[in-house]
Amino acid sequence: MKPRDPFRFLHGPYQTPRARPGSRLSCEIRGTVVVGRFSDGPIPWPCVKRRGKPTLILCGDLVKAVRCESKPAVAHHFGVSAGTVRTWRRALDVPAYNEGTRARFRQISIERTDDRLERGRRNSKIQESLAKLSAKLKGRTIPPHVIEAVRKAAQRPRSSAWKEKMVAFWRRRGHPVGHPERSFWTEQEIRLLRTGPAAAVARKIGRSLSAVYGMRYVMKTTRINPTTRASVANRVIQA
Repeated sequence: MKPRDPFRFLHGPYQTPRARPGSRLSCEIRGTVVVGRFSDGPIPWPCVKRRGKPTLILCGDLVKAVRCESKPAVAHHFGVSAGTVRTWRRALDVPAYNEGTRARFRQISIERTDDRLERGRRNSKIQESLAKLSAKLKGRTIPPHVIEAVRKAAQRPRSSAWKEKMVAFWRRRGHPVGHPERSFWTEQEIRLLRTGPAAAVARKIGRSLSAVYGMRYVMKTTRINPTTRASVANRVIQA
């Protein structure tokens, strides 16, 4: 399979704006500027009229390319450095992983022929790696701005699909939603509710005494001593 061009645009082609030296263009960073000359990149682009190193005017199709293409592709076709593209992204509020960057990483993972990722996954699970990661995280404090960001994110409304996904996740783990300290009652534990005093049942199934009393109330098992006459009559009626 022929490898994909790492500098190929997802969208395009991108056209050079119709301008000539001396005309004016609106730059997203500097405002209205005067065109000095055109760059020597694969896509010729107007530069700001100034002394020193030429600076491309952030306008037209260049803005579209910065928003949706990967950083190496923009740097290659417009003849600039990766740091310049990073500055343009910051000025336009473009995230670090936009559509083009995600597509490039996805293609790299598909075309990879070595076992580097598999070896990394295996090595990350050995005891030495886990101990090293644990030692790195111990004593580490969370910055206040991170705590505030997590708190705000937790207060945002959730979609129905997200709620259903979380319910299924907690049920697979055997806990009520949002309560890892609790666990669902199993059929065996429910059967053991009627086998003896509440304290003995609690010790046998590993639950608290109040949990046993509460579940007996829910299951309508009010007789706690199975040897009493009323308890025997209750078992006969339930049978």
